[in-house]
Amino acid sequence: MNFLKKSLYLINHFIKVRKLFKSLLFLAVLIFIPSLSFAQLEDHSFESSIEDGGIYIFVQIQIRDSNQNLVGYIETDRITVENLEELSLILDDMSKNPENTTIVTFDDKKFQVITGVGNAKYLSDTLVSRSAITNDGKSLAYANYNGFSIMEGEFVTTTWTMVRPA
Repeated sequence: MNFLKKSLYLINHFIKVRKLFKSLLFLAVLIFIPSLSFAQLEDHSFESSIEDGGIYIFVQIQIRDSNQNLVGYIETDRITVENLEELSLILDDMSKNPENTTIVTFDDKKFQVITGVGNAKYLSDTLVSRSAITNDGKSLAYANYNGFSIMEGEFVTTTWTMVRPA
């Protein structure tokens, strides 16, 4: 009987040490893996976005109350493109409508500027901190930003401006 108690004690002790080791390992990973935020990406610019990914995206978000008064505004060009190929196909379709598309010249290079607008009315209070372009429920591109509170009845208008070589 005494042998059984000691065995159970050792097994319990081993489990606790293993849990402690896992916790310490997780903590070490968090400490030694450097964090990366868009604020640290000094080379993020229109030019680098076009060179690296072939597209530059800018998002403007307006929050309006039920009386259409502007109560919040966010803009960012810190966009993560998850599926450029599928996004490009959607932009090809959108660019067929001249109301969505213009051609501009910048440094003797022609660029296509495509604009898309999304509207949402919220039926309950919530917090919003992400806007996305989706297709069949799959995210193609998204913008993460500091969240903002939405009250019931407020409207959010998200304007996506996408620039790519013409």
